[in-house]
Amino acid sequence: MILPLPEKFDANEIFIILSTVITLFLVYKLPRRLSAVTIVIIWTFNVFLALLADITISIKPYNFYFTIDHNTHELFDVILHFVTYPTLPYFVVNFYQYKKPKGLKGLLYIIFWAGVAISIEWISVKFHVFTYTGWKLYFSFFVYIVVFAANIWLSNFLKKRHPYKRSSTK
Repeated sequence: MILPLPEKFDANEIFIILSTVITLFLVYKLPRRLSAVTIVIIWTFNVFLALLADITISIKPYNFYFTIDHNTHELFDVILHFVTYPTLPYFVVNFYQYKKPKGLKGLLYIIFWAGVAISIEWISVKFHVFTYTGWKLYFSFFVYIVVFAANIWLSNFLKKRHPYKRSSTK
């Protein structure tokens, strides 16, 4: 099955292209503190979460939102789910492994990143990447707290089994 191209190439496709290029550039350029196994599992976990949300709350009977231009899938939905969306949880986990905030600092860390995610989602709504038909932006804040906490837990679990070993480039 080949996914169709967008009916009209407009602001939401441009937003997805730009945000994908910027985030992948940052993934490549910023220091990595995760093993390859952890990155693959975290990335896959977040693709799964994005797809799960779309097949549960964005279709009948709920229809809380749809992505891109309509409620059917196209090529840019795949890019959004498989490339763009997983980069933010990757950053959350990668930076967490650098500072490892615990207790109240850990909670504030997750709340900070949920705020970043809400800001990005708000911008994406303005570019019509998401169209809410019952969903409220503040619902996402609580979802992001749970998602980021789950990602941090998963990364800590994986780090015990697959620690990151910095390779020398000399």
